[in-house]
Amino acid sequence: MTAKTRFLNSIVTSAKTQDIIMPWTRGSARRASIARRRNAQNNTQATEAPTAKRA
Repeated sequence: MTAKTRFLNSIVTSAKTQDIIMPWTRGSARRASIARRRNAQNNTQATEAPTAKRA
């Protein structure tokens, strides 16, 4: 087996055993996290009155 064939075989094997979890596959935990951030951001914007800068 040549070095190139071994390299290609290792790439194929690695691709088949890949266990990285992509962001869109995390499900309910990710949706809950996004909802908390959005609620915190919306609450902050709604309660703070704009203030003028002082010199």
